[in-house]
Amino acid sequence: MGSAERRFLIDTNVLIYATLEADPRFERSRKLLLSPGGDERYVSVQNLAEMYPNLTGPRMQPPDAPAVARAKILSIASLPTLQVLPLTGDVQAIALELCEKHGITRQRYFDVQLVATMVAHGIGTLLTENDRDFQDLAEIRAVNPFTSSSRAPR
Repeated sequence: MGSAERRFLIDTNVLIYATLEADPRFERSRKLLLSPGGDERYVSVQNLAEMYPNLTGPRMQPPDAPAVARAKILSIASLPTLQVLPLTGDVQAIALELCEKHGITRQRYFDVQLVATMVAHGIGTLLTENDRDFQDLAEIRAVNPFTSSSRAPR
């Protein structure tokens, strides 16, 4: 296991952009997923599961057919540069503890569950376009890899 500073969890939005060739964030997202470098890159099973409703839902125009979405998700899950982390009872226990500590309720639980996955695996940084959603969770650092001032891996 490397140091927490060299270990990154890649959020669902970055994974989705890496499947959308017409999106302006496509190249940067693909580079984050595919560049070998010395950094350790992870995704949670939760991130992979979140991809499906996003890829097949109304916000995606046109939405992907189920078979296309499945192929995209399995393609990312099988990348040799990524390690897929499971959701476990220990992760859930950490998430519930963090929810209580930070007064988190409702759907925000799922953000905290990602943080709990990171805590359980010694991962210090989340690469997400939604970095503001994680500002109040001091257990990790959220970095937007699409901003020029980003401290994300190259």
